[in-house]
Amino acid sequence: MFSANIPLRAWLPVVIMAVSSTAHGAGLELTQHGTKETGHGFAGTAALLEDASVVAHNPAGLLRLSGTQTSLGVSAIYADLNYNVRVQREKIELPYGLDPTPVSGPGNATSKEVSIAPHLYLAHRISDDAAVGVGIYAPFASGSDFPAGWAGRYHSEETSQTTVNINPVFAFRATDTVTVGFGGFIQMYDAKLTNQIDTGYLVAEALVDRVREQEGEAAARATAEDAVARIGSQFDIENDIEIDSMAFGLLWEMNDRTRFGLNYRSRTEHVATGQAKRKEVSDPAFRERLVQTVQGFANITEEDARDAVASAFDERGALGGDLESTITLPDVLTLSAFHQWTDRIAVMGSVTYTNWSVYDELRLSYADTSARGGSDITESGDDVRRRDLVQPLEFEDSYRFGVGASYAWDDRLTLRTGASFDQSPLRNSDFRTPRGPDNDRYIVGLGASYQWWDNLSVDLAYSWIRITEGDVTAVENPAGSNHRAIGTSEGTLHNLAAQVNYRF
Repeated sequence: MFSANIPLRAWLPVVIMAVSSTAHGAGLELTQHGTKETGHGFAGTAALLEDASVVAHNPAGLLRLSGTQTSLGVSAIYADLNYNVRVQREKIELPYGLDPTPVSGPGNATSKEVSIAPHLYLAHRISDDAAVGVGIYAPFASGSDFPAGWAGRYHSEETSQTTVNINPVFAFRATDTVTVGFGGFIQMYDAKLTNQIDTGYLVAEALVDRVREQEGEAAARATAEDAVARIGSQFDIENDIEIDSMAFGLLWEMNDRTRFGLNYRSRTEHVATGQAKRKEVSDPAFRERLVQTVQGFANITEEDARDAVASAFDERGALGGDLESTITLPDVLTLSAFHQWTDRIAVMGSVTYTNWSVYDELRLSYADTSARGGSDITESGDDVRRRDLVQPLEFEDSYRFGVGASYAWDDRLTLRTGASFDQSPLRNSDFRTPRGPDNDRYIVGLGASYQWWDNLSVDLAYSWIRITEGDVTAVENPAGSNHRAIGTSEGTLHNLAAQVNYRF
């Protein structure tokens, strides 16, 4: 099999002004930054501000904490993603009036993954009017792992993308009621993308093109049906790809019972490098078996067969190599409100805007410009280059709305709940691939906090996240064979979180 396994790694050694505020949300957004916030369904994150996780949610809240405090937590996320589609080949068939050819394998596949998202924060009060803090947490992530041999294997088998922030912050009191926070972060990015490449189908395409040039449309049409049937389903190659700002936080405490928080995190850009690994390309036995299969066609010489196979193995096809990618992750703006309704009951809400439109594609370009081949993009005769590996996304800007409440059972125990609606940035079914079968989400959270000692407290929370059913009409792009998947996708995520808070 020719499969594509593309690990991408990038480390961004650039400190940029930032204040982080995210939620376990649509797109790649990950919000497991604090357990209390998980219990509120990620509502009111920029105004709750009750422990050292303010570093991530709104650093202006540092001045609500006393002394030196630390929070250490972890979230376990179980994701159950279902992709129910039929997949068909049509790149060769449609131009010659042939019916699309089904791709073998089950079309109903499930990705069931457990991931762990830890976080660690430290906050220190310098004076009555200033404080500092630092945090380590993951603002963006995504992942799926579908079984080998399923019908969508040319779209995706394994996907993993993760970012980690190291986030120092500073806060000061601007007026009696307004505090301001800002900081910087170092962000690291890591990704692995795996899928199969339908090499036999690419060879069949090259063969049909050669017949059309030599013998005309009628002969090409006759060859197309036979080529797809006899070559198109037999030779897969593993594609293994590895890729080794400014922000602002504001807190306005209108009175002792009501406060408003504004948190902004700027976009970040990663320049990542990696490698496409396709071991079958250098296997002489694999190539010879494919040549012999192609020679089985009438009127096809050995030279024509080898030329057709070469086009699928060189720079025009499945040849691997070093890759480069520029990845831009979006700005996030959150406005939250908190109100202590009674001595026991508090309510909160928030609106989050994310400009996902900056993340319109995942493009991997071959770094070695001396490796020529492929198409003449400008039709000038001297612009023949390797085709980029591109996964179009066409994300659109999105919003999240949430409300939550807490109830102080007694002096030690506080109960929490909340719910949010998270609009997906993915609105076009043509781009809803197994790499990220996203859609609008509904989030419900439950949690509790217990003050164990005067300087030690524990938080526990659970959130249920439903990814609503979305239509799928996706055409995979990076593998080059443009197989279409038609059907639906949906998913459910369960998140258990725990956190320990200690004041020195």
